Amino acid sequence: MNSTLRRALISARFARLDTDDNFGPASALGTKERAWRKENLDAAFKGYRDKRVMGVGADWCEALRDAADTGRIDLAEYDGDLKVAREALLHGALWEFVTTADGVAILDIGATYAA
Repeated sequence: MNSTLRRALISARFARLDTDDNFGPASALGTKERAWRKENLDAAFKGYRDKRVMGVGADWCEALRDAADTGRIDLAEYDGDLKVAREALLHGALWEFVTTADGVAILDIGATYAA
């Protein structure tokens, strides 16, 4: 699976979880609330895809390489050492490595998802 597809799948999963937490199931909502839910889902997806999901991959190494390839991190700061980069990012407490059914995502837990 390429990183673009993986990023979309993971972003959609996180957006759905957030939207379900905020609105509940669409079947329980009226027409107006469903429209708000859809707007929220769209904004959440874009926010995750564009701002919060820093890198994706089949494992954490691939996710770090993806984050570097997309310019979201600079591996040169860590002399290209993925283990050092991972530890530094985890100790900064701004990023989280999350394993999903679609792979590993590096999430910026300090970012908001508003589009």
